[in-house]
Amino acid sequence: MFYAFDIETMPDRAKINSLPEPEVKLGNLKDETKIAEKKAEARAEQIAKMALNPLYGRICAAVFVASDGNGELESLRFAAGDDDAEEAVLISGCFDVLRLDCARIVTWNGIGFDLPFLFKRAALLGVPLDGVPVLAHWTRRYSTAAHIDLMQIWSGWNAQQYAKLDDVGGAVVDDHKIKIDVRDFPELVKTEEGRTRILDYCEQDVRLTYKIFKKFNGVLF
Repeated sequence: MFYAFDIETMPDRAKINSLPEPEVKLGNLKDETKIAEKKAEARAEQIAKMALNPLYGRICAAVFVASDGNGELESLRFAAGDDDAEEAVLISGCFDVLRLDCARIVTWNGIGFDLPFLFKRAALLGVPLDGVPVLAHWTRRYSTAAHIDLMQIWSGWNAQQYAKLDDVGGAVVDDHKIKIDVRDFPELVKTEEGRTRILDYCEQDVRLTYKIFKKFNGVLF
């Protein structure tokens, strides 16, 4: 069975003080106020990018979408706050799907981001695989046996040709991502309403991925 899959990530606020000192190119700048502003800007940018690094970010949402066999799509949704224990439960839920013998995963950039992030966070948090194939099984270059990364297929495995999910979705299936500011995730995860917004955003990405998969299947792979 094909499962379209996506995760959403955010900064782990507890790790902010663990960030290395950002490199700031000051050139001939001597003004102490401007130097301080430059350093503050660099630090803010560094914090914003924490969500992209499994050492300093965490998973706050994950969604799987699959066909119910009757032409409809069903979703499986997991949410977590800024908490190791909650994130570990989320990862375990994802592994419940990945260990299914029938599971084939469909993503947009899952080889470059989603699956490595998921497995590295599992390693950092000590979440056992318990029968889940290791990361290398899911990220084999040029393979579509276990994992179909639609971005790689669309680009011909050429980084210079990578395209955005929203752009391809608009052109191929006339559908788009939900607009949201991912910088709001640390606040949104604090409430059920906020978590639902993140999950809805993530699920739309996954449904968009599944629609593109149906268009590409039998044509590009």
